[in-house]
Amino acid sequence: MKRRDLLKLASLGGISILFDRKFGWAYDLSPAGLPKFVQPLPLLGPTGIPVASPDTTNPAFDYYKILLTDYQHQFHPSLPAAHVRGYADITHGGAPNSRYLGGVIVANKNQPVKVTFKNALSGTHPLPVDRSIPDADTGADSRASTHLHGGFTSWESDGGPAAWYDPSGNTGMSFMNPGANPDEADHFYPNQQSSRMMWYHDHAMGLTRLNAYAGLASAYLVRDPIELNLVNTHYIPSLEIPLIIQDKIFVDGTDASYSWGVKGDLFYPYVYDKNPYPTGRWDYGPDLSPPGPALPLLMPTPTQVPEFAGDSAVINGAAWPYVTVQQRHYRFRILNGSQARTYNLQLYYANGAKPTEANLKKPGPRIIQIGNEGGFLPEPVALNKPPVRISYDSNPMNPTYGNVATYNLLLAPAERADVIIDFTGCAVGSKLILYNDAPSPFPSADLRNDFYTGAPDLSLEGGAKTPIAGRGPNTRTLLQFRVVARKGLADPAAMKKMEARAVNKTGFNPLAGANPELPYTPADAVKTRNLTLNEDFDDYGRLVQMLGTDVQLRNNNQGLMSFSRRYNDKETEFPSAGDIELWRIINLTIDTHPIHIHLANAKLISRQMFWVLTYKGGDPFLMDVPRPPDPNERGWKETIRCNPGEVTTFLVKWDLPTLPYVPPTSPRFPGKHEYVWHCHILEHEEHDMMRPLIISP
Repeated sequence: MKRRDLLKLASLGGISILFDRKFGWAYDLSPAGLPKFVQPLPLLGPTGIPVASPDTTNPAFDYYKILLTDYQHQFHPSLPAAHVRGYADITHGGAPNSRYLGGVIVANKNQPVKVTFKNALSGTHPLPVDRSIPDADTGADSRASTHLHGGFTSWESDGGPAAWYDPSGNTGMSFMNPGANPDEADHFYPNQQSSRMMWYHDHAMGLTRLNAYAGLASAYLVRDPIELNLVNTHYIPSLEIPLIIQDKIFVDGTDASYSWGVKGDLFYPYVYDKNPYPTGRWDYGPDLSPPGPALPLLMPTPTQVPEFAGDSAVINGAAWPYVTVQQRHYRFRILNGSQARTYNLQLYYANGAKPTEANLKKPGPRIIQIGNEGGFLPEPVALNKPPVRISYDSNPMNPTYGNVATYNLLLAPAERADVIIDFTGCAVGSKLILYNDAPSPFPSADLRNDFYTGAPDLSLEGGAKTPIAGRGPNTRTLLQFRVVARKGLADPAAMKKMEARAVNKTGFNPLAGANPELPYTPADAVKTRNLTLNEDFDDYGRLVQMLGTDVQLRNNNQGLMSFSRRYNDKETEFPSAGDIELWRIINLTIDTHPIHIHLANAKLISRQMFWVLTYKGGDPFLMDVPRPPDPNERGWKETIRCNPGEVTTFLVKWDLPTLPYVPPTSPRFPGKHEYVWHCHILEHEEHDMMRPLIISP
């Protein structure tokens, strides 16, 4: 039995685990005792998260110039400012307003946007860089490639992993979109999509996980007339707040072995914490049974790690903030911007005696979800009455044993939720807590990654001492709401319609026709692809996640046949524009992987158990009956959770955007358009759970 299997059993209450610290750890911890809910949530605006201002002199497109730069940002009042990277709006000249998550772009459907991304990053990365990852061996730590996540764009503006460039004009092999200067890239976004929340973030091969963690990410909103009408007719509140949720670790300044940064800076693990169990966090190939062959390469330091889990909840760039809300309806645009952590979001009133903690016996108002990353849902969905805590499949006969079985508002990395919360029934002066109880890794929990008030003391096992009320570390209590009296007139009665439809499922549906579903069925597919999710070991013996087909290709590190394909292996997914395909994702790992497809949106069809241990390729042997999408997964999706022991089936139509120019074709794949598909756990994506997606025009 592998170490992570044992940890999964521990999370189910099956065993107790003891550790020995003498082997050292790849993880540090933030300074102890940081107080929670002592700073306000940064909102959109000049003093919070800046909104980029376009140049509209050319009627053909809105123009932005965005700077990629190093600067400093204070995540918590008790910490010094951290060295970070980020985007800043310099469209109209002047000094860059470098603020965390800055440069939010608000676009309109069918009004194109052109962005010049100017790379002014320094040659020294604020985080440790593993030179063994492809492209990281160039030594250029200022490399960047900006990807519009969820965008329907031409490939050369997609910001793929091999389309990087640096301030000196060096470029990756797929860079085909130069700006006026060697340090610039011009991207064109046609915005031929319905209203939705997207985001743009770095995607440079070998630096994606580090650049995104260091701050190279921001939001991109598309508005359309349907959304504006829903706001103007008061079915959707105009009070709109983004919640970009991340988890971080801050350098405590006392660990002399960590040479990247000083107190307050961001910590990122850089040592592979290998077996033997129970001292390590991650499987190491030669230690398993049967052992693998002698390794040709010595483990590098710094090294890539299989996943990252922080100990401090950060929203909109502030650690454990609070937000003041009136007795009104609010719209929250939520993005899981974490590296690897999944969240199960619930809303509770705070504990009266300890207002920084959630009273799990006193639920807050309903959460009404009206959209996901693909735009508006066909129907509003009612959540949180009552809140649904995480529970697990406890049947050891199931291939899904240990999977998460119940949840509330579940968001894996890169998933988004558009929700409405009605605070009109909350008493003035009351406090509520946005709460999370999802394990990390998901679903096979490592107990050291679950930080909450009163948790067991795991300091001798590489975890935290028991957190006390009101202070960190904590990844369960994320945000505190403080309710004040309404100012002005009451909300219009129409604002109750969305919740009424979500609860009663009858009567008027304000979202009818807002975002029509794909009018195709699996019978329309011209091709069905069986695609596998795999765990393997690289030439250093490190645990590595990879995508693959249903055909075994080669021996892995242990001398076993493997379905795995590396990013640079020959392409296997090459649809033609206009094709409809049925993808079946066969998960052979113990993780839930959020699979993100560039260019296209998908229609999720089902999830179904299969016999993992007997799978040898081809069609899997399916069990039980297919489980349909959750209500808040209907409509469009572009980041889809694929669970262990399940086949996740979705339908994709491969369209290309209409452009006012003839795009170039890929230098790597002549005559084709080059995209990728990958897991959006960033550590998985770069090592090596990403594959080319090649579209024939």
